[in-house]
Amino acid sequence: MKHSVDELLDVVYRYYPRGVGMTEDGDIDVQRCVETKEHDRLVRARIQASKGDRWRDLRRRLRDGFPGRFMNHSLYLPSGDCDACYSFSIDMPESTGRTLWFHVSFLVPYYIVHSERTVDIVKRTRDSFSVKFLGLHFIVPRSPFDPRFVARPDHGQSFAIVRKEVATFDLLPDEGPCAEWISGDIEATFGCERMPPEIGTVLVPDVMACRRLPGEARLYDCLFTDQHTWVEPSPTDEPAPGVQIDASNLTPPLIAVLTVLTALYCILWPLTPELQSGSCYCVVETDGVLRKDELIDTLAKIRVLLEPPMTPWGIAARREFEAATRELEALVASWDGEGEPPAAMVAWALSFLASWPVNSVPVASS
Repeated sequence: MKHSVDELLDVVYRYYPRGVGMTEDGDIDVQRCVETKEHDRLVRARIQASKGDRWRDLRRRLRDGFPGRFMNHSLYLPSGDCDACYSFSIDMPESTGRTLWFHVSFLVPYYIVHSERTVDIVKRTRDSFSVKFLGLHFIVPRSPFDPRFVARPDHGQSFAIVRKEVATFDLLPDEGPCAEWISGDIEATFGCERMPPEIGTVLVPDVMACRRLPGEARLYDCLFTDQHTWVEPSPTDEPAPGVQIDASNLTPPLIAVLTVLTALYCILWPLTPELQSGSCYCVVETDGVLRKDELIDTLAKIRVLLEPPMTPWGIAARREFEAATRELEALVASWDGEGEPPAAMVAWALSFLASWPVNSVPVASS
């Protein structure tokens, strides 16, 4: 190694601001990092690296030497976005069924070679489940084994296997010749040497590296790429997975609640301008209990959005939305708020959903 760990950290701190990106309340503010001189220096280094003749010539040789198996993963460098290295992969023959990855840093004179392996982590599932109901995705922070919400609990779902792809530096015998041939070309072209994992996996605790939060970033993340998991995660570091429940396995009381909520959000969401871009993925969270005060609050929001409507759906179907809102307001006003939603409210929701073409193109009311 040409550099000590401390010297490599000094390089990292030239391109990644220390202690920037975390707000006092623990939130992430990426914009703060983007506005620093360190980030600007990294962006300029990426753009400059994209213009290099050595990288272009190496790509040509690899395409010729491994036709149909070479993949360039640094197409975004000219924009100054992502990574601190030239990245490419070689698909190995079926004898290994794996892919070899190569990363050549343009911040330090080092490169790395690795493949990937799958790690299975057994985790107890959390007390939460998701369900797709009448086209909407609901998250219910209740136990998936609670008979009040799930008709036929499956205790086989108490544990789940979380599969993670993790970098491995132990190559198979059939991968050795390919890795050595390409490594020799990299070393001759860039005058660099391989960075061993005991150095590359050293933590850099006080910087953010794109997908890595402070305390998670490693030298490999900062000086090469954060697109891989470099160290096998501890089971305690992996969040507990939730459980997916089929809608046919819900209890009648929960079905009643979700039916009313589906109708409510099929009014609210088409009227909300921020949700009309087409790139939104909307999820409803409910604890499985319908609350009168929350219904009243949401209906009040709908009233504001109707005066006047600002979305294509709202403009085209204002009359239908106003009628549906009035009907639901009357049902909520007459409900004492106790227990599951009344049958009349559920019947209204089913009728509204049956007549409302939520997936079609909005057409103005006649």
